[in-house]
Amino acid sequence: MSRQLVLADTSVWVAHLTGRHTAVTNALQELLSAHRVAVNAVIRLELLTGARDEAQYAELDDALGGLHAVELTEAVWRQAERLRFDLRRRGRLIPALDVLIASCAMAYDCAVLHADRHFDFIARSAPLTIHQPA
Repeated sequence: MSRQLVLADTSVWVAHLTGRHTAVTNALQELLSAHRVAVNAVIRLELLTGARDEAQYAELDDALGGLHAVELTEAVWRQAERLRFDLRRRGRLIPALDVLIASCAMAYDCAVLHADRHFDFIARSAPLTIHQPA
């Protein structure tokens, strides 16, 4: 069994938090149980600013604080800048935050669990590993 950390994209968290039962939300639950989920500041930002009230904000902040944190270093930002430039030159304008999340995953050798087609496209153009739900 792999011990590779998995950066869970906001798209998966939203599905999980709204009670949807899908292959990716089941995979997230398994990864959480195995202590293999990572987050970064972008994912925290997206999730916490979407909290419906103070109670949910506090609950999310506490839950996210218990996960592996991967930093957005200067090198991650530079890789994201280059990757987004290269993708745009190939005719694909991928949202900047998705490229930043993908670049962070690549920098830390994490896979990405997602429910967002942009990551599959990035993986076809860069060495991004996608965590495939069982």
